Amino acid sequence: MAAVVPHAPIRSVRTVCYAQPMVPIHTGRFTGDLELTLTIVEAEDGRCGYSTARAHGGQPGTVIAAQVERSLAAVAIGRDASDPAALWMQMAAQEPPGYVSTFAIAALDVALWDLHARTRGLPLAHCLGGGRNAMRAYASSGHHADVDGYLKDFARARAAGFTAYKAHPFCDAARDIELAQVLRAAAGPGFRLMLDAAKRYTPEGALAVGRALQDLGFHWFEEPLPQHDWAGYRALRQALSIPVIGGETLPGLAPAVANAIDAGAYAAVLADVYWKGGVSGLLRTLALCRERGMPVVSHHGASPLMDLANLQVLCGASEVEMIEVLSPQSAYQYGLCAYLQVDADGQARLPDAAGLGALPDWDYIEKHRRS
Repeated sequence: MAAVVPHAPIRSVRTVCYAQPMVPIHTGRFTGDLELTLTIVEAEDGRCGYSTARAHGGQPGTVIAAQVERSLAAVAIGRDASDPAALWMQMAAQEPPGYVSTFAIAALDVALWDLHARTRGLPLAHCLGGGRNAMRAYASSGHHADVDGYLKDFARARAAGFTAYKAHPFCDAARDIELAQVLRAAAGPGFRLMLDAAKRYTPEGALAVGRALQDLGFHWFEEPLPQHDWAGYRALRQALSIPVIGGETLPGLAPAVANAIDAGAYAAVLADVYWKGGVSGLLRTLALCRERGMPVVSHHGASPLMDLANLQVLCGASEVEMIEVLSPQSAYQYGLCAYLQVDADGQARLPDAAGLGALPDWDYIEKHRRS
């Protein structure tokens, strides 16, 4: 007999914006603080679901908050949280015309799924199938001024238990080849290494770095070329044996991923709950890639609660091998009462709590509140 899903009529949708110091991966690119939009979906019985959306490019969190409250909330209020995917379809219909951003859709959708799972008294992963309770984590660096900075970050991540490490490099081909050589020497032959160029190489630079990485036994080469240079990606993949992967920031939800797959751009697609439009959006992307025989690689969720949402979805409904965790973890832990944890064996383990597994730290949020 199928389990009965409790009803949770939605009474309100509201947002709170707060800030914290700029995170290492964006330090030097954007000034000021990093702003977050906390979305709270409240049911008639007082139970709540939560999400946190990170503002981008130095923008205020109110940009996302306005879209959640003014454009999307009406989709949810008065409806039942027992079927978030159905509500997502109505929200996603507003994305192609540009009425709302993927980030706003993700903010409301993740909060709806959190409420749905809390109503059932289960971790979200168990609501999605509950395939596993832990998965391998890979540490993902910030940007450092010199090779020594990366070596210190790598050593810290390895000591913390991580068994895989990805560098966000200088994005200068010659310097990045040197960095890759130094990291391999420090890691030894058996440690898994990756490099993420964030779309900043020329075709010639990408080819030179890719050849070096494959000679050094790197696990993958991430986003070396501009986002929509699918012909360039296809040619690079044909010239290299190392997997060339991408797609983390493609606009347009799952259909954009389908276009990239059809173009032969990537050996694997990067995906997460934030850039792919929430839990519902990530599930659709996973299903699409499964149908096309395309592997999926984890991209981080851009905030602590979205990282937990990533973990819940990937453990509950995917075969994805590793989850991305930004390093050092302490610099990205803000605004929650609990965080994604990586153990001494390099495994990210599901929290025991219902929903996404963590609640807002209201003391922190009120002290850093912007609106």
